[in-house]
Amino acid sequence: MGQVSLKRVIFLIICFLSTGLLLTLQPESRPSVKKQNLNSALQNINNWVPVGGNIPLSPEIVSALELDDYVSQSYSNKKDVVSLYIGFYLSGKKVGAAHDPLVCFPGQGWVLSDTTSGKFPIESELKSVINFSTMLATRGQEKTFLLYWFQAFDETNPDTVSQKISLLKSRLLGKGEDNAFVRFSMSLGDRTPEECQKIISAFIQDFYPVFIEYIHSSTLPGEKE
Repeated sequence: MGQVSLKRVIFLIICFLSTGLLLTLQPESRPSVKKQNLNSALQNINNWVPVGGNIPLSPEIVSALELDDYVSQSYSNKKDVVSLYIGFYLSGKKVGAAHDPLVCFPGQGWVLSDTTSGKFPIESELKSVINFSTMLATRGQEKTFLLYWFQAFDETNPDTVSQKISLLKSRLLGKGEDNAFVRFSMSLGDRTPEECQKIISAFIQDFYPVFIEYIHSSTLPGEKE
C-alpha cells in the first residue's frame, strides 16, 4: 500500500512539474475570429431540425460564464428531441470558465446520480473519438439525462483538467485555441437512461462533423480570410 501511494505521489509531482514547464513555454494567446456565429453554423445538421429557436441567456449569465458565443437550442428528427447547450470561447485564456455540471447543477436544486464517463467513435471520415461524461439529474418529479464534454480545439475531454492539458498541447503544436463546454440533455419520460444515451449518441454522429468544421473555420488575427 505504501509503495502504491509513493508511486502516486511521484507521478503527481512529475505532472505538476511538467505542467509548470509547459505553462512557461506556451505561446502567447491568439484568440480566433469567426465569420459567423455558432447558432447560424448549427442550423443545418443532417436528419435534425432546430425547434423553438435559440433560447437567450441573461446578460448576467453571459458575463458570469465569460461567453464569447453560445447555443441553447433543441433539435428534432421528427421522433425525438435533444436539447443542446454550448458555451463557446475563442481564447485559451478562458479555458476553465465553463461551470462543470457536477458543481452548478446541485446549486440549482438538482440531485445527481449515475455519473459515468466513456468514449465512442464518430462514424465519418473525421476518425474522431468522443470522450464524454454522463449523469442523471433529478429535481422533484423531473428526471433529465445529461451527456457532456469539454472541447479543446479538435479534442473532446470528459473533465476540465484533461481539457486544459489538451488545449495546452494544441497551442504548443500551433493549432487553434477555441474551446467550449458541450452538453446534451433529454427528459427521461418513459425512457431509460440507456435509451436516452443511444438517441443522443445518434444526434452527435450528425452534429460533431458540423461542429468541428465550425471550429476549423477560425482565422487568427492578422491572417487573410
